Amino acid sequence: MIEIDRLEYVHATGVPAIQGVTLSLARGQWTALIGPNGSGKTTLARCLNGLLLPTSGRVRVGGVTLSERALSQVRRRVAMVFQNPDDQLVAPTVETDIAFGLENHGVDPGHMRRRVDEVLDLFHLQPYRHHPPHLLSGGERQRLAVAAAVAVRPDFLILDEPTALLDPGARSELMDLIERLCRESGLGVLHITQSPEEAARAERILVLNEGCIVADGDPRDIFSRAEELAGMGLAVPFSVAVAAAGGGTTRTLYPGELSAWLVREFRPPLPESRPVAGTVSRETQKLATEHLSHVYRAGVPQPVHALRSVDMSVPQGAISALVGPSGSGKTTLVQHFNGLLHPTTGTVRLDGRNIWADGDSRAARRQVGLVFQFPESQLFEETVATDVRFGPRNHGCSTEQSDQRAAEALAMVGLPVDRFGGRAPLALSGGERRRAAIAGVLAIRPAVLVLDEPTAGLDPANEQLIADLLSGLAADGVSVVLVSHDMDRVAELAASVTVMEQGQVRWCGPTRQVLEQACCQDNGATVKPPAALALSLDLRRRGWQTPSLLTREEACHFVSRLQRRQSA
Repeated sequence: MIEIDRLEYVHATGVPAIQGVTLSLARGQWTALIGPNGSGKTTLARCLNGLLLPTSGRVRVGGVTLSERALSQVRRRVAMVFQNPDDQLVAPTVETDIAFGLENHGVDPGHMRRRVDEVLDLFHLQPYRHHPPHLLSGGERQRLAVAAAVAVRPDFLILDEPTALLDPGARSELMDLIERLCRESGLGVLHITQSPEEAARAERILVLNEGCIVADGDPRDIFSRAEELAGMGLAVPFSVAVAAAGGGTTRTLYPGELSAWLVREFRPPLPESRPVAGTVSRETQKLATEHLSHVYRAGVPQPVHALRSVDMSVPQGAISALVGPSGSGKTTLVQHFNGLLHPTTGTVRLDGRNIWADGDSRAARRQVGLVFQFPESQLFEETVATDVRFGPRNHGCSTEQSDQRAAEALAMVGLPVDRFGGRAPLALSGGERRRAAIAGVLAIRPAVLVLDEPTAGLDPANEQLIADLLSGLAADGVSVVLVSHDMDRVAELAASVTVMEQGQVRWCGPTRQVLEQACCQDNGATVKPPAALALSLDLRRRGWQTPSLLTREEACHFVSRLQRRQSA
């Protein structure tokens, strides 16, 4: 049992982060913690295993009161996986990283080897056993961080946005694993998430706002408070929102429940023509790759072929999405767009010209802005404002112009300069850092904007803010490349989709056409359907002639037009 009694935490700047939190967490229970960015979720989590010591109040773990003297006892019982897996990957290979915690706990070598093998299998990491962690994809590193924490068999596991960089298949597997560990091993899990679908799978949900617990209940109770959640910038699961459009309730919390309720309560829709897949013009191509290949660790016994003859084009003034499983080569591909990586073979063209024609790619970097998976990788100044000003100043803007651009960019991402400009970037929450990194790239006013998982870790309100921003930029002529595992957001925003698999392009074309083709022909093996398309496919399996729905808005509109069955 973790017992939290009147917990308070105040940052060194004097800003209160946690205010009077009292609650208990039981072993064997999966608890989800949701709340807007900056509400104190990560701070609360770090107070539970002694990474932060409370300003006042008390934390007890298994009867042991958290203090400096008791840190080792508490940390043996409470493991934590951070938002950024790079913060806790320390060993030269995947297997030694998993073994690191076991060695520190004094586990017998023979037992340790068996435990490492077991965890490698459990998290599908056997193929990467001897790989250096830094050569794994972001999603694979996130999986490794969770695996290393599970390996030490703690009583409690704190997961801070553990699925933010996982592809939908890996995300679902991790959720299934959490459920099994809670049920079979008695593991207590505190799962911080911005996904209402993930939170709905937990037994209990805590809602944190401005450092206070404002709601505590089971998923059906919490998600029945849609208006209250919306007021905090939070959302309800897809199934709840769509059922509400048809006059339903939170009894339809999960996708299967939604489909069953629709078939039971409504008449099948009349046959209608399915939406025709649009076409994406290639006449205004802004950026393209031709037969692009990239090999990491070339010349050594185990080279990594990350890209294999990739042809991709990015049109001007549109949003193009790049999707695929973790490790399929997405991040490696986009790092070629502005010359961060040099092709092993092949060409990258910007406005028809090879970006490496002059021997370096500095000209491309002035036009192609890249927001990394981990915003900490590009935040380095002492304050947010000076960090965002760096790009314009480096491009020759005057001090006055740089200040103006920084203020405008910060306002665009919901971080007004008067409130956030003077803060240290690393003192921001994970979601705020991500928005600050986006602002830093927006300030240079790129012609091509590449964003690698830009909404990971953002609460629904700020996720929508970024989505609206990207749509506006595309309308103004900016070419936007969106790398994402969030298929619902891809379906909503992207005009075209490129699907990567094992370093190659598997599908490419208009969004509706590609997603339906990929999800139907491939049975979701490579690309999981967005929630609306999954609903369409499930209803077809139940005998309905349902159009291909792509977005929550389309699904709500479809359900709102259905006719109810006559009651007996």
